[in-house]
Amino acid sequence: MSESPTVLDGPVVVVGGGVAGLVAAHLLAEAGAEVTVIERGPVLGGLARSYHYEAGGGRFVFDIGPHRFDTSNPNVEAYLARVLGQQGTTFPRKSEVFFKGTYYSWPIKPQNLLQLPPSLAARSFVDLAINGFKQYGGDNFENYILRQYGPTLYKHFFEGYTIKFLDIHPSRIHSDWAKVGINRAIIDDKAQMQNLFQLLRSTLAQANKKPQDFLYPRDGMQVTWERVGEALRARGARVVTGVAAELEGDGRRVEAVRAGELRVERPAMVVWTAPITVATEQLGLGRPRLDYLAMLVFNVMVAEDCPRDYQWCYYGARDLLINRVSIPRFFSTATAPPGTTGYCCEVTCMEGDRRWLHGERLTDWIVDDLVRVGLVRSRANVLDVRVERVPETYPIYRVDYPAELDRARSALAGVENLRLAGRTGLFWYNNMDHSIENALQLVKRLLREAGRTELDEAALARGAHADGDARARGA
Repeated sequence: MSESPTVLDGPVVVVGGGVAGLVAAHLLAEAGAEVTVIERGPVLGGLARSYHYEAGGGRFVFDIGPHRFDTSNPNVEAYLARVLGQQGTTFPRKSEVFFKGTYYSWPIKPQNLLQLPPSLAARSFVDLAINGFKQYGGDNFENYILRQYGPTLYKHFFEGYTIKFLDIHPSRIHSDWAKVGINRAIIDDKAQMQNLFQLLRSTLAQANKKPQDFLYPRDGMQVTWERVGEALRARGARVVTGVAAELEGDGRRVEAVRAGELRVERPAMVVWTAPITVATEQLGLGRPRLDYLAMLVFNVMVAEDCPRDYQWCYYGARDLLINRVSIPRFFSTATAPPGTTGYCCEVTCMEGDRRWLHGERLTDWIVDDLVRVGLVRSRANVLDVRVERVPETYPIYRVDYPAELDRARSALAGVENLRLAGRTGLFWYNNMDHSIENALQLVKRLLREAGRTELDEAALARGAHADGDARARGA
């Protein structure tokens, strides 16, 4: 065992009640730790929380974009099974991309190739033949896409959407944004699309492929985090919402954590899932040049059935304000009254910019976009539009981000009772399943440091205690 206090030797503070923070707190509380969770938002869930509205005499539920669980990891699947119980429902994936006025399946299917403008398709295949003989420059998004896909697809698909999404030219973005972003959009380990050859092969493989199944709580994603919160409180954990955490300490140790009137003295461990930049600033280690993209979510409620049946769709055209639209009723019918549709429309921005400050002025533009892309037939059928501001939604992978991130992580690695986790804490563009897996691995390491060497991730996912496992094996 370590000479320093472990998670079983004193109070444990989990900063951030998002996916990684809640799962870590839940598992640590089950292992016997004295846990406090501090979430600055009004409810648990972080970027995976839900919004609930009444409109037109019915109840609508929206998540922040198309949240769903991909249960290919058996440990993640086991954890979700015991948290959700019978509240989970599975559904086949259907996602699309809107390109030059036409809807295409995403990932692309062979029949979609016939929909492409002939000149564009021809130039793309010429790129496939000759691109290997071309030389491109440094390690940025632009050169990565040019090298992998050729100039035609870069110009017509990747460049415009990236500028629209990030408001930064692709030459100033690291190639990791391309590698990770494509994988996050595909969400299918077998559909490899890292270059034109893989794109063609994966497209042909989609011809008769069974759609991928996802897991979703029937009444919205918030159900998951409410259940975890209940489990935490049942274990004696303290859960604080609506207030931000502040660290007191230096580059060696966190001496206290404050949240409003709450003050936790000499925590044995702090699991930090809030922005890494805030941790370095509060501990006097400076602020790295790392930024997070913010987002406006326009939740539009319409007294119409939806003419399309996708769960989410990407809209890359620069003359459309919307970046992506998700439709909760195709995750679960319980999220919208019969005969109505909710559209979650995402628009990226930076916290504090004009969009962020004056988002309500954009609601008419959002509704116009929905009409233009064929989702809303009549503006008169729009029941309500609610605007939600969501900070720190995506880490921005600028060209110099690896060096900045390394400096920040190295500085915080010297703080003996602080561990980073999750999307914002690790500055890591990931999905919910990755955050759950990250929490499982972190708790496994923390319990091993405390002498619980017999626990593995599968046992944590099942909710097994170390001593219970030992007895079951006759130890």
